[in-house]
Amino acid sequence: MSTTTRVPGRAIGAPLDRIDGPQKVRGVAPYAYEHRVEYPLYLYPLQSNIAKGRVARIDASAAEALPGVVIVITHENAPRLANTNDKELAILQSEDIAFRGQYTGAVVAETFEVARHAANLVEVSYADEPHDAILRPDSVDLYTPDQLNAGFQTDTEEGDVDGALSSAAVQLDETYTTPMEHNNPMEPHTTIAVWEGGDLTLYDSTQGVHTVRRAVARIFGLD
Repeated sequence: MSTTTRVPGRAIGAPLDRIDGPQKVRGVAPYAYEHRVEYPLYLYPLQSNIAKGRVARIDASAAEALPGVVIVITHENAPRLANTNDKELAILQSEDIAFRGQYTGAVVAETFEVARHAANLVEVSYADEPHDAILRPDSVDLYTPDQLNAGFQTDTEEGDVDGALSSAAVQLDETYTTPMEHNNPMEPHTTIAVWEGGDLTLYDSTQGVHTVRRAVARIFGLD
């Protein structure tokens, strides 16, 4: 992989050595899930089947009694996070449900199969609330966010659009819409967490290791 990053002793545009470069070229670079650790535990999530409301009741007794299950984590027993400013990352911090598929719990077990089976034994009751999922450009409750994803400004302008349009020989006024798009990652999302004393090592499938490190450190109150 080539880059134009300035490195002492190297010319601009010279290729840089990557730690994982030879492995990736040979096709032997491990995915996050393939990193070997001793006595791993497996987590299988519980997810909300309502779009808005709250968790009214959770009965995990049948799952907890299953051999191989270590713990069933819910908002009732989950550790409190050091930072919950980002509500999307404030997992299991309250009984509130903000979207369908939100994590409402997790089963941790000695094998993936046991974790998955135990998750099906957890009984969750919800208090459903009305929700509005019809996103229309003429909705009365639309608002302008302070910033967009990755911190970009919500509105940007460049040049004199009105002046250019008024002096143009031809003007086109049209609204275009695009369908929902989904990316297809080459690697399933995986994280292996290894705690050693007060140090945490993550083997993660991500495009931004530094971003993940900052977020995790903030959420768990780590240096």
